[in-house]
Amino acid sequence: MNGDIRMTPHAGRAVVTGRRSESSLYDFDLATYDTGDTFDQAAAKGFIDIHSLSSKIAARRDLRAEPAGNPA
Repeated sequence: MNGDIRMTPHAGRAVVTGRRSESSLYDFDLATYDTGDTFDQAAAKGFIDIHSLSSKIAARRDLRAEPAGNPA
């Protein structure tokens, strides 16, 4: 690890207020939604579909398990 951090004491703890490193993986162009960003926003849809799949399956299971005429 290398780089610099800025910390400020606050309420008995140290709070990181800034950091920088020449070998950082952070890329502002990937982390922003401004015009000119480099991240393809269309790629997010596939991630959301996959990440939410377990919730969709659980909801479908719960609907099947619900007794008829007795909503939860």
